[in-house]
Amino acid sequence: MILKFYEYFHHVLEFSKQHGKATTSEIRENVLKNTGATVDERNLVTNKGTFVVNGRLHWAIQYLFQAGALTRPAKGVYEITQIGLELLEKNPNGFTQTALEETEGYRNWFERVKAKSKLEVTKPISSDGEAPQESLDETLSILEDNLSRELVSQIQNMSPIFLEKTVLKLLRAMGYGFDEDSLKHTGGPGDEGIDGFINQDKLGVQKIFVQAKRYKSGSSIGRETLQSFVGAIEGAVGGVFITTSTFTKEALEYAHKHRTSKIELIDGPKLGRLMQEYEIGVIVRKNYKVMDIDENFFFEE
Repeated sequence: MILKFYEYFHHVLEFSKQHGKATTSEIRENVLKNTGATVDERNLVTNKGTFVVNGRLHWAIQYLFQAGALTRPAKGVYEITQIGLELLEKNPNGFTQTALEETEGYRNWFERVKAKSKLEVTKPISSDGEAPQESLDETLSILEDNLSRELVSQIQNMSPIFLEKTVLKLLRAMGYGFDEDSLKHTGGPGDEGIDGFINQDKLGVQKIFVQAKRYKSGSSIGRETLQSFVGAIEGAVGGVFITTSTFTKEALEYAHKHRTSKIELIDGPKLGRLMQEYEIGVIVRKNYKVMDIDENFFFEE
């Protein structure tokens, strides 16, 4: 099973007490085995691709190290200290971060974190059992989801032509076409369901056709609309159908059956995420670096 990140404190110290010096990987493997983590649980990741159980164990070790319960005698090697032994003796059934707060090492670390932050810091760790990286990943996902919805909402208030030109910019940023001039906007009256196309070669032999539908939330692209698009792109390399709303179940099933036509569907939520990823319609306010200790630096022969 996957434990709350502070529940690993006791298991890490107990293993270190019994086995002495051990590498991070040895600690992780034995603690996961002792706590019954399954293969599926070991492979569970956050929305940002961080392995949940590995992250929790990593941070459990780091907090114990900062508190002085573990020492690092060599690169990537940890060993229990007298403080760690005392924590086990006082808390034979496990302990939370509250016990670490009593150590001088933890207090010094907390003061350093607080001094570097402009926010009012109460505790430098999660209170619900998640590792700090998990909390960060979850917060970023919430921010990205909110921004995705805002982006789509903004587009829904613009003209259809604005959407058509925007998706062509997005597809170019994603690597479609051989240069800026290879993307052509054709949307307008009499466009026969094609809002643009992308030349994948200089002669224009290989074309990808694009259709973009600016629908309000609650409306969906049905099978008939998608079927008309498939008919319009006959003979093309492929087609991309983008909407600010969603596709009906029947439309998705139809697209699945016509994979040979190389149709790619992008709904509103995916459109918002792609615009963020390729920085279309957004600006970067601030970049954050998530750093970790370089074990190779702190190593002496």
